[in-house]
Amino acid sequence: MAVRGPVCAVVVAVALSGCGSTGSGNLEKSLVVDLPGFVAVAARPTPATLCDPDPTRPDLTPPGLPDELGTPVAVNYESAPVTLEAYAWEAADADEAGSLIDTATTSAAACAWSSPSMRDLDGDGVPETPSTEEQQVEPWSGAGWEGLRILRTVPGTEQTDRRLVRADDVVLLVVVRADGDDPALLTAADDYLSAVGDALG
Repeated sequence: MAVRGPVCAVVVAVALSGCGSTGSGNLEKSLVVDLPGFVAVAARPTPATLCDPDPTRPDLTPPGLPDELGTPVAVNYESAPVTLEAYAWEAADADEAGSLIDTATTSAAACAWSSPSMRDLDGDGVPETPSTEEQQVEPWSGAGWEGLRILRTVPGTEQTDRRLVRADDVVLLVVVRADGDDPALLTAADDYLSAVGDALG
């Protein structure tokens, strides 16, 4: 489910790892964009893992974000059915940013799973519809960013779209959580990445 927070314009800026050419002040400003239909909300804690756990393997902890990333600059937005979280880091240079994405891509292979289940899609309280909850991992690029996409879908209920990408020396994690499984709900990730890319120049 998309998690709600108090509606208020909040940007959290803290110390960054590395000292890339972007400059932390510019990076902070670049994360704050006009996202139609969304309002800024209080930032959530930085994710500790790359993805959600496999519900059939509760004993397995999902892979974490690369330790070298450190503490990010973060902003959050929400609309009625969707929340968007963004976390950004500056690497020492573009090569280091690329290496961090490569490390995460290797670890993310463990994020792919498929979990068959029965769901109550007609709301009568009885799970009677076969369903498959999935989490998929794939390379992704667009709007000047490149990296990976991790998409978790619960049919008829919710979906979570994670993009961990980089452009030059900036590494950006965008997490979109949507109430419902309509792929159109996830276009906020593309819109946000495009807007931040334009702001960074």
